[in-house]
Amino acid sequence: MDGYLSMKNVFDPLLHWGRYGEIINEMGTKLIGFAPHIAPKAYINVIYAPLKDAGIVELENRLERGLPVQYKKFLTCSNGLMIFSGSMRVFGLVPLSRTADIHIYNYPSNVIVPNESARIKGIIDSDFVVGYYAEDGSYAVIDGNGGVFRILPQSNDIDREKWASFNDWLSSEILRLDKSYTENNAAHFN
Repeated sequence: MDGYLSMKNVFDPLLHWGRYGEIINEMGTKLIGFAPHIAPKAYINVIYAPLKDAGIVELENRLERGLPVQYKKFLTCSNGLMIFSGSMRVFGLVPLSRTADIHIYNYPSNVIVPNESARIKGIIDSDFVVGYYAEDGSYAVIDGNGGVFRILPQSNDIDREKWASFNDWLSSEILRLDKSYTENNAAHFN
């Protein structure tokens, strides 16, 4: 994967699930950790193919704003994630001109939706929504200083969890979710 080495410490905990099987689909999406106990074609972790420069330009044009620096760098390594059976998603671009159907493994959850058409109440203009947690419906948001906070839309509670940067957030949450997923699903992978 292009740019993988720059995010190696972030992706490594996802990759060890490859011992249960992995493939790269026709879109370049890496599917890691075959999980037939969930569904016949299910995978635990999904790393979407990196965005090319044209994709980043399209995203910035559609949003009518620049992207946070660390998130923009992340997109050059992966156009989003869906990890630990959908426990957490990092949003990416769903391009206007698609080359495949909108299958869950072809395109990520769309970053434009929570930043434009379904903007979360309680966040300010400089905030940028980058992720979603299935466990409680909360979102990960990059603030104007590059830090990340988690917000539950119903409560506007942003003091719950904060990280210094996008990379700190992503790497620590992957480690936390990897540990939790391993503990809660060990019986399926023996």
